Amino acid sequence: MNHFSNKNTTNILPCVMGGVVVGAVTAIGLAHVWSPSACKKKKPPVGPCDSSGLWDDSQGFSHPPDTPLGFTMRDKGFNTFLEKWLPGDYEPPHSHPGDDATIMIEGEMEIQFYTKLADGKLMKDGPLVTLVAGQTGFIKGGCIHDAKYKTKCKLVYVHNKTFDFKDER
Repeated sequence: MNHFSNKNTTNILPCVMGGVVVGAVTAIGLAHVWSPSACKKKKPPVGPCDSSGLWDDSQGFSHPPDTPLGFTMRDKGFNTFLEKWLPGDYEPPHSHPGDDATIMIEGEMEIQFYTKLADGKLMKDGPLVTLVAGQTGFIKGGCIHDAKYKTKCKLVYVHNKTFDFKDER
């Protein structure tokens, strides 16, 4: 069909409008896919960083001599581990005496929190939390949780007291 014939000019407007609509929908869709907010799909950390005992100044941060002013470190009263896990690895429900941070370097893991009932049984407490590379999870001391490693994982684990693993099953 020739929309530009002298006989039928009524078909031009629908074709132009159709092109405008398709173009607008495409532009909106691409803007959504490539928008800055679409690139920042990181979930918030587990628990607020500022309430974690890991950053408590009263627990002994120091400034090593001959280093830039912003370089402060904590070198006593905590443990740091580099951990490697394989897909399917699992830590049963457990707790630790101090606050911890899990910094995901590679992979994906899931954490489920629990509450211990009066009869000693565990009840799930809140939704399953997924951490992926680039995220950090903060967990308060004494919180019962498990950990399931969905993919090969590398992580940095920091604990603000001498590390202990209390099996809560």
